Amino acid sequence: MRPRLSIATRLTVLFATVATVVLAALGVAIYLSARHDLVAQDFTELENKVALIADLAAGGAAGQRAQRLAEALGHHPDIEFHIIDEHGTPLFSTASPLLRKHARTQPADLAVRRHDWTLADGSCLHVLHLRQPLADGSTLTTLLAIDDARHAAFLQRFRHLLAIAIVTAALASSLLGGYVVRRTLRPLRALSDEARQITAGRLQRRLSADAAPAELEQLAQTLNGMLARLQQDFARLTEFSGDLAHELRTPITNMLTQVQVVLAHPRSNDAYRETLASCAEELQRLAQTVSDLLYLAQAEAPGALPSREHVALEDVVDSLLEFYSLLAEDRQLQLRREGRASVQGNRLMLHRAIANLLSNALQHATAGTPVVVTLEEAAGQCRITVHNSGTAISADILPRLFDRFHRGERGHTRSDGAGLGLAITRAIVQAHGGSATVTSGATGTTFELLLPSRPATPSA
Repeated sequence: MRPRLSIATRLTVLFATVATVVLAALGVAIYLSARHDLVAQDFTELENKVALIADLAAGGAAGQRAQRLAEALGHHPDIEFHIIDEHGTPLFSTASPLLRKHARTQPADLAVRRHDWTLADGSCLHVLHLRQPLADGSTLTTLLAIDDARHAAFLQRFRHLLAIAIVTAALASSLLGGYVVRRTLRPLRALSDEARQITAGRLQRRLSADAAPAELEQLAQTLNGMLARLQQDFARLTEFSGDLAHELRTPITNMLTQVQVVLAHPRSNDAYRETLASCAEELQRLAQTVSDLLYLAQAEAPGALPSREHVALEDVVDSLLEFYSLLAEDRQLQLRREGRASVQGNRLMLHRAIANLLSNALQHATAGTPVVVTLEEAAGQCRITVHNSGTAISADILPRLFDRFHRGERGHTRSDGAGLGLAITRAIVQAHGGSATVTSGATGTTFELLLPSRPATPSA
């Protein structure tokens, strides 16, 4: 497996590569610019010599042109001259035979034009080859050439100097870039060190990024939000584990005590049968608690809804009212539904949520009073309320009624319940994207479920 490079190393290598490429491109541009300027200087010098030749040829007697040209041009060894008159008679020439031979194949220009000729021996020359008219009506054919190798030594030294400068600058840029990258990433390392110190026992700690760049500050805030949620969930899990242990310990202890007492001395068959019946009751309570816990875990899981369908809530409520009618009659309570509503949701889960509220209302309602289920639908939301008349619940108990294993005050819950019904109801409602609340006062207690009529469409 290839070792993974750190961000600092990657940024340093990238910075070094970019710096080297940029410096190399700059060096090539400088070299080409210098060479272009040298070539331009050569042609400028040749053009000046063309003007000088025209002046020398126009001044004085025609028979002395060759002498004047030799005196003026003879001290320019870097330039090759070949000047002939209109009759083809050479007036002055320092050109090599190869250059003269090549010139015979090239027509002379009537105006100054710059040429680059490559001769048979491979040498490259900068050339002006033109026909110059004179004031007396005669013409001169002028050939001037400068070898391109004239500046070769200088350009070679210049290339070496540029290469050394580019390599040095690239190394310096890489080292400085690495230092800058590591210094810039120092807040990230500090953030990592702080995060490393956060453990399950230190979830209350938070990451500090006051002096960090804006990007790291946003990352720290996101991580702190995650830590806050983890701390809250961990606290709930710890509380849930303690409550669960207490809930399971009580029936197990009861069964163990009864069995030990019965086994201490010989008993009659009736005594054994009574003990087994009591143990069966405790086991049934345990089984119900475990079943409720599994259902609650499924309801709270992401994507808890197995399916969605159109649910007419009045049909669900009517079937529940019919189911609880005998129990209500036994307790001298009246069951009533008001309104109609429908939602997109899971029928079985909604059935259980409303059933839990009805069971709770029937348990705590005052005899001779109605238990009313109201359905309302407006503005894309569905409201389900279950109201029963009875003793008001104290304000400090209300916020915890939906917590797991919470039974509230004596007289407000069933004595045989595990305290999971309302927690299951809230989990089901939240799985549908809604909320559950409760209010209680002199007129009784009202549980309210608020559900969206249609599920939210995921944004693209």
